[in-house]
Amino acid sequence: MKKTFVLLQLLTALTFEDETAEDNARWMRNVTQSGVAAGYTYSGDEEYDTADFACNEMEFAADDIKVYDFMGSAQEEERFYVRDIVVFKHIATGNYYVLEQEDLGVF
Repeated sequence: MKKTFVLLQLLTALTFEDETAEDNARWMRNVTQSGVAAGYTYSGDEEYDTADFACNEMEFAADDIKVYDFMGSAQEEERFYVRDIVVFKHIATGNYYVLEQEDLGVF
């Protein structure tokens, strides 16, 4: 039986399609200065990048993988919130995932 997983991305690799180069540079500065550069997120575009995998294709990730939610506005820098969530590693690719659930991104 396969389950749906959501791909995690490094915060430093996240870009936003409709943003300018200056906006993306501001994002990178904020990520770096906030001390979350080694963190991951499933946020970004409005739709998550999902894939279906069997449980035997996944393993638990190391405990030091941190997942962050973030929010902000045009008037303020994004604020990052560590998410207490189980992270899985795809055995074949090494990519990190979380199980898809309704409350991803809900504060």
